Amino acid sequence: MIRTPVDLTRHLPIERKTAALIANAASRYPCTLTLERDNIVLNLKSMIGLLSQSIPRDGRMEIVADGPQEDAASRAMVELLEQLRK
Repeated sequence: MIRTPVDLTRHLPIERKTAALIANAASRYPCTLTLERDNIVLNLKSMIGLLSQSIPRDGRMEIVADGPQEDAASRAMVELLEQLRK
């Protein structure tokens, strides 16, 4: 299991296009990919989960990758979020 802190402040509120790009990229990996903080767990492969208003206003969460190709998946998610920031 790999936990990577991320700041989603610049992505809030997450728009449909952004959620679709994230979910599409996450779905390419066989591992479980979630955004987590406290008792919040959002499936990165689910556009609906990403569009929910469960993301804290400060935007701080962790990408949690667990399973096959978790390292590659974690890196890809962080890179995608960085690209979408610009």
